[in-house]
Amino acid sequence: MASKQPPSERQAGAMKHVNLDDCDEAVKNFVLSFALTPGGAALELGGRPIAHVLPILATGEAADDWDAAKDARRCELIDREIAGTITGGEAAELQALQAAMLWHRRKVAPLPLDDARRLHRELLAKAAGGPTA
Repeated sequence: MASKQPPSERQAGAMKHVNLDDCDEAVKNFVLSFALTPGGAALELGGRPIAHVLPILATGEAADDWDAAKDARRCELIDREIAGTITGGEAAELQALQAAMLWHRRKVAPLPLDDARRLHRELLAKAAGGPTA
């Protein structure tokens, strides 16, 4: 069954969330000084980048909107990422395209997880010494 959760919410679940409401005003102002930059920002320490901050983009992509042109652009951006030449804005675009592609794939070709879940339950029961039915 395809996930009904929007791509942006699914992806955000893998990230650490920091509630800035609980931070000092100086921290809030620091974060806000670069968080809204369209191309994102690279945080550096000792001259080395340690984190990229990218704006959250509302993709507006529906699974039905996925097409070959978007996939070609996604592949182009992946090549740029591998080559190390991707910009902050392109990284954000790649993130949005990747989420849209996964959303589309889950809709048109959901993974057959029911059999895997059944097998998992059987293996757990067998490991616990219980019945495997």
